[in-house]
Order: sequence, then structure tokens, then C-alpha cells
Amino acid sequence: MPPPNSPPISYFLLFFTDFILSLMVTESNRYAQQFITSKGGNVSTHLKNWNRITTPEMKGFLACILNMGIVKKPTIASYWSILPSQATPWFGKMFSKHRFSQLLRFFHLVNNEGLAVPGETGYDPCAKYQPLVDHANRVFQHHYTPHQQLCVDESLMQYQPYKPHHPLGIKFWMICDSVSKYCLGFYTYGGARSQDDRDSIQKNGLGYTVVKKLLGIGGYLNKGYLVFVDKFFMSVPLVHHLYQLGTYVTGTIKRNRKFLPQQFKNKFSVGQKMYFRSGRILACAFREKKCQRHPAILLSSHATVQEQEVTLTGNGGNRKTTKPEIITTYNKFMGGIDTSDMVLYTYVDERRTIKYWKKVAFNIIARMVLNSYILYKENYRGPDKVRSRRSYTVAIIETLGEDWMTLKGGTVDDPRGPPGIRKLPEKKEYRCVVCSTKEMRRRSRTVCKRCNRGLHGECFPKHRC
Repeated sequence: MPPPNSPPISYFLLFFTDFILSLMVTESNRYAQQFITSKGGNVSTHLKNWNRITTPEMKGFLACILNMGIVKKPTIASYWSILPSQATPWFGKMFSKHRFSQLLRFFHLVNNEGLAVPGETGYDPCAKYQPLVDHANRVFQHHYTPHQQLCVDESLMQYQPYKPHHPLGIKFWMICDSVSKYCLGFYTYGGARSQDDRDSIQKNGLGYTVVKKLLGIGGYLNKGYLVFVDKFFMSVPLVHHLYQLGTYVTGTIKRNRKFLPQQFKNKFSVGQKMYFRSGRILACAFREKKCQRHPAILLSSHATVQEQEVTLTGNGGNRKTTKPEIITTYNKFMGGIDTSDMVLYTYVDERRTIKYWKKVAFNIIARMVLNSYILYKENYRGPDKVRSRRSYTVAIIETLGEDWMTLKGGTVDDPRGPPGIRKLPEKKEYRCVVCSTKEMRRRSRTVCKRCNRGLHGECFPKHRC
């Protein structure tokens, strides 16, 4: 970890390493060149003078993406609006609208030439963002040792009518720290791809296979962790198998699962509890409310038969009652992934896009920033109060933005005056001194502050005056 009084950018760079930034830059430049080459002589004028992306520029691009999750606007173009009531000057200082559109268009993580297209053998819809998934899983596990309580669930990435996010046919299976809500690992569900997965699903079910795979990805087996799952994943064989691997599990289970006591199928009265034990496994059934048609059934290889007093609030005022401790523990630790998703989507730009994989990639990037904030919160021991998540994200945006704008503007100590560009008044346009040619005059509404010659923002790094 960085020193306890380190600024937010130190935690950000733990996850956004030189490796992943270099990958973004290399593959984005490669895709841009492939696109330009594929057009031959029909390439548009602005792409003939394509400026290769640099690592500092990619950081500036990520700062804009993060800021769009905080400053929400209906369209990309609206961030560059010059109307007094709609203007957000920061985005215009970072990039011209044209340059940002290019960066967004050519943002890539893999070489397209090696990928199968839909309909071909070997096509993988997750391939375009898989390097980011692999990198995130590595750094998530490297920088954090979780509490004993973990939870496994799906993250909101597949079309489900009762869930408002992501009708895109994509689903993440995720394992999370139930206490801190730190994401420990995830993978995209794209069906049973390997023969081992197909055999495991056929023998034990999808839920069993997902839990086992996530615990294996993070190396969390044989270490005494307690995993919380819901009824989709839970089965008696799962409890037995994980216990043999030194891992406890607690979760709800469907009434029609195999190996459950027959008494659980009887009608329960309100408030009725029933316990059964088979070896290490404790089974509990409890009908709490009249509106519940059937009792909630839970299995655990860790819980004991204990009651816990709770206070219920309602129209009749507060009243005290008792619940099985296994249920209160489950309610306390199961919601880690739902809570993590809720926090994540507060500051994520969920703009629609034709390129579905880019939306997934930016979602993963936001998850990396959220994990870095959790590390910051647990490690920070500075003189000031711990920042809120919004303040933390803004601090990262400010640092990345300042670094990029300083580099783009040249050396501040230049005796000829401050570097940079300025906008021309009254919609005047000057010929750009960098990208204009004898055959094609490209006009700019901005000029260099030093020499007062026409100059696009994206052309500034190449300009000498």
C-alpha cells in the first residue's frame, strides 16, 4: 500500500498500471491504423493527419470518461456546448470534440486481426474486453486480503425485466468481500465453453460450477473462508464439497432441491422454526410473515442453532422478536455485490453505445476505481477526513486532467509567455498551421496563444513557434 497519507492518485495507479495503459495505447493506435489502411484512398481528411495516442493522452481520456459519470449530459456533443447555460469548459480544455470522438472511436484492447467474427468457429463475444478482465482480476487479488465473509452473486449485466440495468445479454459472476464490498474477482458468463465446465454443469449444476470457479480464481479454497450464496447457487452437494476443501458456506435454498428433509414441505404457521442437522450441515426453515406462502430455508456448514433478538418496526410501533441467527447473519453479509453495484452505478456513465463491449470495458474501469477507493478508505491515515467517493473520484480527475493539460500546453516556464490555445471571437476561423496543406485548407476556431496562428487542439503537441 502507499503511505497512509497518500493522495487518491496513488491508489488509482495501483490498478491502472503502466502495463494496462500501454496496452490501451498500443491497441488503440493499431486499430486506428488498421481502419485508415482499410479505407485506402477514401479515408476522410481528418484521418489523413491522425496523431498517434500517447500514454498521457490516454490518462486524459480516462479522466473525461470518469467525469462523464459525475457530470451527466444527454449526448457526447453536449459536453462541448458553448451555450452559456450548458457550457462545461473543462472538457473543451482537455480535448476538442473532434479529438475526443476519435479517441472514443478507436479505443481498443486487442488486435482485431486475430479475432473470429460472429458466425465463425471460435467466435468469443467477450474477447474484445477479456484482457481488461484478466488484468482487473490480477490486481484485485494482489492488493487486498479479504475478511472471512465472502459472497457470490451475479452483477447486473444481463437482460432481466425486473432489473433496469444493461439489457445487453451480458452477465458477470462475481465474488465480493461481504464486509468492505471490495470486488475480489469476476468473469463473464458466456455459456459452458470448456469441456470441464460442461461436465461440471451437467453433473452438479451451473450454480455449483460458478461458486467453485470463482473461489478457484482467487485462491480462496482451503483457507477457512465463509461464502454466502443465494438459492440459485445453493445445493447440498455444494456444502459438502466446499467443506471438504476447508471452506464454509451459508445460503438460502429452493424447497425442491434434493436431499432436504421432507418436513420442510409441510405447511408452516407464522413464526414457526424448524432445524435439522446432518453431520456438519445445519438446515433451518422459518416462516416470518403471514405474506410468506412458504418458509425460508437455509443451509450452512458454519452456523449453529441460536436465536437472536431483533426489533421490528411497523404501523403498530416497534416490537421485539427473535429470529434464527443463521438468517440474521445471512441478511447481514449476503448483499455485498448488490451494494457494490448500487455504489458503482452512482457515478457510471451508462450512455447507450453500438459497441457493447466498450460499455462493458468502461464499467470494469469504474469498478477498478471503486476498488481503489475502498483501499484508500481502509488505508488512509492523513490529517484530513477521509474523502467521500465523489470527492475521491474528482481528485483523480483533477490530477489526471492537470497532468495532461500541462503536457499538452508545453513548458510553463517558456519566456515567450504562457502556452496553450485560445478560442477566436465571433466564430472567426484561421487556417491551421499544422494539418493544413496546399491541397486542403483545414480551418480552426482556435489559435496559438504565443504566435496567434490558427491551431487545432489536437495539433498543439506538434506545433512549434
